[in-house]
Amino acid sequence: MKKLVQTILAAALFSQALNAQSVDNATLNLLQKINELQVKSRELSPDLKNVRAFNSQKKSESYTRVTTFLPQANLVVKKEKDFFADKNAQLRALNVYPLDSIWGIDYSWSLLNYGAIQATRKTFTEQDKAELDVSIKEQEYPITFNTNVLNYLLAKYKKQAVENSLKKAETGKREAELGFKLGQKTKLDVLRSDANLVSLESKKTNYIDEEQITRSTLLEYSGLDNTDLSFMDNLNEDETLALISSLSQSNAVQANPDFKRSPQLKSLAYEEKINSLALSDLTATQYPDLKIIGSYTNSGNDFSQSLHNPNRTHSVALVLTIPIFSGGSFTSASFEKYYAQKQIEYTMAQRKQQLENQLNNSRSKIAVLEKQVSSLTLNVSQFEELYRLTLKSYQLGRSTLIELLEVQDNLLDSKISLAQQKIQFYNLSQNYLWQAGL
Repeated sequence: MKKLVQTILAAALFSQALNAQSVDNATLNLLQKINELQVKSRELSPDLKNVRAFNSQKKSESYTRVTTFLPQANLVVKKEKDFFADKNAQLRALNVYPLDSIWGIDYSWSLLNYGAIQATRKTFTEQDKAELDVSIKEQEYPITFNTNVLNYLLAKYKKQAVENSLKKAETGKREAELGFKLGQKTKLDVLRSDANLVSLESKKTNYIDEEQITRSTLLEYSGLDNTDLSFMDNLNEDETLALISSLSQSNAVQANPDFKRSPQLKSLAYEEKINSLALSDLTATQYPDLKIIGSYTNSGNDFSQSLHNPNRTHSVALVLTIPIFSGGSFTSASFEKYYAQKQIEYTMAQRKQQLENQLNNSRSKIAVLEKQVSSLTLNVSQFEELYRLTLKSYQLGRSTLIELLEVQDNLLDSKISLAQQKIQFYNLSQNYLWQAGL
């Protein structure tokens, strides 16, 4: 059942992309493969493994805490060496002298201990928070995974876009050189073509490094292998852009946030409770302690006698310890706890306010990004048409090389900016939706 739920959660964003716009079969197959990788990586991701292991640790710790309220028994074996055995032989024979071979069982049962009770409550609260953290990580994982994939695709797209620009620049250089030989172009046009090629080559080198870094980041986060991403190695510029557009689809934020449902707010509430319970150590010694202690021992002059003809003792006691005087530390510890509690309350109130402000700011920024994506989409279309017209005009000798190169650079920058804004809008809006409890 758990794997089924995880599969459904992993497919949620994939389904959203399909519903948001129609995609061709090639892009659909790529989206399906990415979704399959996401499901696979849920069992491999170091982050998810870490929070799950911590949750398991807290479950074991909770049981350990419970055992402190159960009877405890220890086997005790003792062998003494009396250096004045000859002098004490008569006393030993009358059994009024401690025997040197002793074995027995010491047992105790804590009936009331304030410190243990508070420590147990703290551990159970930590377990609840650990379970919530697992849930938060699993809800956040599809968003972070897709964002890492998008960052890798963006770096790949930048490289591919520059490579295509390089092809155009190389063609432009050949035309400039040919035009120079025919007297139609100047030496300045040839030099500018060379400078443009060098600039694009430098950009390509940077984007190759960025592609490797983002790929490594994706693999480190997901726990996948290089071979798992091989299906994206041979994508062309158009395929990469289509995949980015489909994968970065996100619903616009319309509803008001419900902070009470925010998983981060719930996590802060657990953290506040844990910190408050930890303060119990400051005043634990001020409370009475009630327990049962006892022992059963067999003793003799040697272990053979302690086993076959022992001197036995068995005692049990109900022990109540009531603190009476501690030099005034009762008062100072109480004030210490009081002011520490105030610090926790002030800090948590500030963090909750910061969370609310962060979500409100994110909501405002999402609205701005949505408009920017629409504007940049139109901007790219305009630059594509402008480049087509400028190229034709340049070929007819009506536009200069400077104008053509300027339009080419603007087209490249606008296409990259659009992809970046789409990814930023996706990451911000998706994180906002689940963090705000929507």
